[in-house]
Amino acid sequence: MNLSYLDTSVLLVYTLASGKETERYVHVKKLFDLIEKEEIKAITSFYALHELYIFALEHAPDFEIGCQYGKEAFNFILTTKIQVTPLLNRMEKLINARLFTHLADSTDMPHAISAKIWGCDVIVAYDEHFRAISDVIDYKTPEEILASVGWVER
Repeated sequence: MNLSYLDTSVLLVYTLASGKETERYVHVKKLFDLIEKEEIKAITSFYALHELYIFALEHAPDFEIGCQYGKEAFNFILTTKIQVTPLLNRMEKLINARLFTHLADSTDMPHAISAKIWGCDVIVAYDEHFRAISDVIDYKTPEEILASVGWVER
């Protein structure tokens, strides 16, 4: 079974932005359903969880509510069958950074490195700039992942 790395953009649609991203949510929800059935194996990282929490803080009316939203999003993700990878150590960053120099958004480098060192076949995201590293690790949207396993929207 292939291993998929779920980027923050996917976690965000599943949790904090599900009401605003209704079309994407249908696909992301189905992706998570397949993960729960163990038809798709997926991981994410503490980097993605941190970005999810920061999003909650930045988009809430105040700090206290942002903390609450962030914790609820964590709980939602952590109760799934997604594995969470640790932060990268210095050596992992140094050795692998050279593979991803053509990644336009340097803040996504920890995601790419995490996906690579943990043996992922694909990064699943809504960030098109990951296509620039498809020579190292494949990139697909949740819709593309669902199509690859034969799911058709009903």
